Amino acid sequence: MGFMFLLFAALTILYFQTTDSEKIGYEGNFEDDCNLEGDFLSCTGNELYLDTQNPSLTGGGVWNKNVSLSPGKISWNWNGEDLDNFSLWLKVTFSDHKSIYYVAAGSTNPQSEGEYYRDQENRRRFSPSVVIAGIPLSSIERDLVEDYTRYCGPAENIKVVSIRAGLGDNSTLCKNVLKISDLKIYAQS
Repeated sequence: MGFMFLLFAALTILYFQTTDSEKIGYEGNFEDDCNLEGDFLSCTGNELYLDTQNPSLTGGGVWNKNVSLSPGKISWNWNGEDLDNFSLWLKVTFSDHKSIYYVAAGSTNPQSEGEYYRDQENRRRFSPSVVIAGIPLSSIERDLVEDYTRYCGPAENIKVVSIRAGLGDNSTLCKNVLKISDLKIYAQS
């Protein structure tokens, strides 16, 4: 009887682990999804990184991925070494042209203030970006629906349409080795 109970418990745990992994809507494999703009930005497997090689060089870049996902939780890991005057951010854009920037602690804010677009009646509209600054350099998990509701309004009938990551080194004194890895967006539960 005890053996049957243990077998049932093990099968239940395996089922829920499999179910959780199936809830991942997008998993960033930067090597396969490498769409880069800029100098010194590279992809290796599950890691996007910036290394300007020596302190006298400056530069940066942006990685971009178009998706179509219902918003759920998002997680990633980012870190850096020899930091000074750097830029490290992750931007999530939604189907209603609203966007949220997650900006690393110590980073300069991104240059974008929002997006101009044409509405259904061809009128020009502006949608400002939300900037959430001071995100620690570590493993991060955020709830996109919660953040959207808090900063943009009700999260009804929206999709995540793009994810962008910006890494920049503006210091001639420090290397600013920056990395982002393990980017995942989970399906809304």
